[in-house]
Amino acid sequence: MDMQARTARLVFLSLSLFLVLMPLGVVRPGWPPTLKADEPAYFGMAQSLAFDFDVRCDFGDARRLTDAYPYLPINNLILMSDDGWETVYYGKPYAFSLLAAPAVRLFGQNGMVAVNILLLLGMIWMGTVYLARFNGFGLALAFSAGFFVLSTAFAYVFWLQPEIFNMFSVCACLFLAFHRPEPSPRNDAPRRRWLRVLGSGAVLALAVYNKPVFAAMGVPALFAVYRRRGWKAAAAWIAAAAIALGLLAGLGYALSGHPTAYLGAARGGVRLEDPQTEDDYLEDMRRFVQLRGDEKVNAWTWIFRIPELAPRELAENVGYFFWGRHTGALFYTPLAALAFLLFLAHSPRSASRWLLVASAATVALFFIVFIPFNWHGGGGFVGNRYFINVYPAFLFLVTRIRPTAVLPAAFAVGGLLLGPVIFTPFGAPVPSPTLQAHTRNFPFRELPLELSVKKNVPGYSGTNLGGVRLLARTDLVRTWKQDPGRIWLQGGGSSEVLMLSLKRLDSVLFEVESLAPENRVRLELPGAEREVRFGPGEGEMNGATVVELAPSGFSRITFDGGKPVYVYELHVEIETGALPRHKDGRVTQPPFYLGASLTYLGRREQLEGEEHYRVSWRSVSAEERTEPGGTVLLLATVRNDGKTPWSSDGPVPVNLAYHWLDQDGGTVDFEGQRTALPEQIEPGMMVEIPMRVKAPRRPGRYVLVLDLVRENVAWFSSRGADTHRVEIEVAPAEPDPEAP
Repeated sequence: MDMQARTARLVFLSLSLFLVLMPLGVVRPGWPPTLKADEPAYFGMAQSLAFDFDVRCDFGDARRLTDAYPYLPINNLILMSDDGWETVYYGKPYAFSLLAAPAVRLFGQNGMVAVNILLLLGMIWMGTVYLARFNGFGLALAFSAGFFVLSTAFAYVFWLQPEIFNMFSVCACLFLAFHRPEPSPRNDAPRRRWLRVLGSGAVLALAVYNKPVFAAMGVPALFAVYRRRGWKAAAAWIAAAAIALGLLAGLGYALSGHPTAYLGAARGGVRLEDPQTEDDYLEDMRRFVQLRGDEKVNAWTWIFRIPELAPRELAENVGYFFWGRHTGALFYTPLAALAFLLFLAHSPRSASRWLLVASAATVALFFIVFIPFNWHGGGGFVGNRYFINVYPAFLFLVTRIRPTAVLPAAFAVGGLLLGPVIFTPFGAPVPSPTLQAHTRNFPFRELPLELSVKKNVPGYSGTNLGGVRLLARTDLVRTWKQDPGRIWLQGGGSSEVLMLSLKRLDSVLFEVESLAPENRVRLELPGAEREVRFGPGEGEMNGATVVELAPSGFSRITFDGGKPVYVYELHVEIETGALPRHKDGRVTQPPFYLGASLTYLGRREQLEGEEHYRVSWRSVSAEERTEPGGTVLLLATVRNDGKTPWSSDGPVPVNLAYHWLDQDGGTVDFEGQRTALPEQIEPGMMVEIPMRVKAPRRPGRYVLVLDLVRENVAWFSSRGADTHRVEIEVAPAEPDPEAP
């Protein structure tokens, strides 16, 4: 062994000891600080195996979970039962939890993190040994370490879930199949050769037991074994995989009565509310039963259904898979792209490696096709949580690392892209924190947002305004229930708001208002921009103003149920803002630096076309006399003869109102009280509406003019719509002659 290899091994050993021992010294609640995604089931099951030697979730398990994480309720604890929830088991595969149970007994949740680090180091070592066959040991170690650390794989080290476990299973399978040890009497011994073949098939069963689709990664390994050792070795590989899978299923049956947690039991996610007694725990289960029912559920039936495949949505998701803001493989696993390029440069004729590419693509397409709404890994994810499990496959595409200059370049790119992920694996401490807070940095913020899975991307909120859905980051945009139809944007910077519409927007109108007395607001849509200045200067606005933008086209198209949805990227730049305060001057909590508000008024054609303001007054019954300042009760029946629905909700609500005129036609009160519509009135629909009208204070004969108003836009009568007139006498009540 040369000096360079000795030095590289010493460095690797030193860093390994540092990484493994690091989490063991972290005080409670340890790493991670809270449980997320599927962690409650895997960590709770590890505790149960460590202390009770079973996978039942009883009151003792519930207490251990809340003792480990006492600050917040335990969400999404996946459980299963086959006897009406009298006996409750953890509803996830047990293999990873069983491996981590001894470390959990000794070190709690931090021990589980240490196990993940050991598995990661094992993958780095296997990659180093494999690459050292074609390169110097130091270069091989540097590439293998960068391959795993400069990716989202490193973030999942701190997750109490089996992503790293599955990666290790795939990596070990491929290593034992693809690696050719240096010729020597020891390495060429028949016993060692057969152990490598059997081990390759057996170890893959660990990942397949968790997710059967990972069996696709066994195809290139089996092919490599067949090419090198013949059909007998291939048969032995298959037998080893089948036996290992059978043993896992058998132990699962012994523990829970089911070969896997996904078959033959009712399953669901429970919210654990820190039960103080066993009765509390059982009551929580009873409430859960009432919500879930007691039916038997085969959780794998969705695998065997025929997917509803929409080619356009499939193409959209494939694009997101490569360069999406939260999932793009080119940005979250950049060394996978480098590995593919090195493969094309140095070993493009390797059939087994082309099978590696095909198998990884099969896994990716499986999730995209069968669960198009959740193919990235659900609400808890960093990068693509499902695809990262087969990420080690790309390492075995590489043979020669030439030119060597690609390595520092790859490290530079990886550091730029993944630095925020690596150093904040639980999310950055920022306003509205999420695990995906790194996407607020360059270059992720320039990438397209995955609109096909927008409901499962934390950190974004949407609101429907006048037939258009506005979608934006929660740290930049606020909405208040007390002020429907309006969004407030953060001042002192720029914000991106996505406008999603089923129709193309040729002209859109916003009402813009600034909280700061002096401000500059710039709005930009594709091919259109407008700037508004607020302040005391000449030509500047002192209150709300209406702004019209006529985009030259849409930014992109997404699809919803096969229907095209036009996406317009609205960029809003706001110069300054103000902190909202209470009446006593204190800043509201949590503070939000309010810059400007936007109220989407709709398209000009919607707001000004007379065909949208047509109304028929079918009948009106009203009192003919009332006292000065009294209340007149009416019952009006109206029909919507226009082309758009009426609704009293949204940014431009439609309300029933009135004007008072005197006998000469002069206006006494133009802005009558509003009466909200009881429901959304579709075109052609007729509705009966009771009204309360405030009478003038001076006695006399008046004309009550019933009208409709589209708030912030126009009265219906100003657009040519019919009104209804009623003459009413306003006079003091006549004295009762029989009164004492």
